[in-house]
Parts: sequence; C-alpha cells; structure tokens
Amino acid sequence: MASISFRETKKGSVIIIDGEPYEVLDRSFRAKQQREAMATVSMKNLLNGKVLEKNFQSSAMVEQAQLTERKVQFLYRDGEEYAFMDQESYDQFNLTREQLKGSADYMKEELEVRIVMFGEIPVDVVLPSEVSLKVIDCPPGVKGDTAQGGSKIVTLETGMKVSTPLFVEEGDMVFIKTKSGQFDRRES
Repeated sequence: MASISFRETKKGSVIIIDGEPYEVLDRSFRAKQQREAMATVSMKNLLNGKVLEKNFQSSAMVEQAQLTERKVQFLYRDGEEYAFMDQESYDQFNLTREQLKGSADYMKEELEVRIVMFGEIPVDVVLPSEVSLKVIDCPPGVKGDTAQGGSKIVTLETGMKVSTPLFVEEGDMVFIKTKSGQFDRRES
C-alpha cells in the first residue's frame, strides 16, 4: 500500500489509521512560528461511521487504503438480513440493515448495486441514481383540498415513506432519487 503525507490528502481520500479505513471529510493546515505546519483532519471511520477530528504534523506519513468494488445483486430480505449475490463469482453473502445504513430503504429484489470493500469487509453500498418502487399504501388525494399542487405521503414496497404529488395512486410504480430520497416521477 502506498504511503502519503497529510499534505497530500484531500477531501474524499481514504486512509488507514490504527488498522481501520477512514474517509477524509475535511482538512486544514495551521502554521505556527518556527514550527512545522499542523494538519487538522476531520475523518469518518468507514467501519463504524464515527466521525473524529485529529491533529497531525503535515509531513507525517499515512497509508492509503486499498478499496475494491464488487458488482452484486440483491436477492431477498430475511428479517434484518439482506442477501446478495456477487455477479462475477456467484457467491452469496448477507449484510445487516445496520451495515446497509440508509441504502436498505431502496433494496428491491434483483436490484444491482456496487459494494465497496476494505479487504473482505463491506464499507459502503453504491446505489443507482434512481430506483423504481411500487406504491403499496396511499391515502386518497382530493384536488379541492389545496390551492396549489399539493402532496401526500405514500408507503413504498420497501416500507419507505415518501412525499408524492396527489395524482400518485396505490399500485403505481414511482422513481425515487437515491441521493435525496425524493419522488422523481411516475413510471408510465
């Protein structure tokens, strides 16, 4: 693995500290008279999600983490476990809802995603930019209730609740943006 100095790190870099991968969220430098500059680094542990801020000498060396991506397909959900299959080796493995973080709300059977790995440990799930999900519960939308467009909260097949326009009905397929979690459009 390559070593770099904190001077060379930038936002989004993944480094190893105490054997664990950290993503650099922000960094700044302070120089004091007749002393070497100090790097203040805000970073997030990719294994447990904790954010911390540490000071380092700007010339101190740190290892860059080697992350790999695997194309996988979501197969099914069993309680709090989500089953996936590697698209290349056809190996199956499970991840918990906690490991998936917010991505669990978008997991629909046969959805293809990329999983970022640190060694053999999954650290992130990369979703497509939007996902098509079925509306399973929807209150009636009465147009006369509003002066403007209006919206209502619907429940999707994954259990996620989303605000949609009044014209969306139960059984409709809707596209949800995975970055924001907002309704994009109804499938025609």
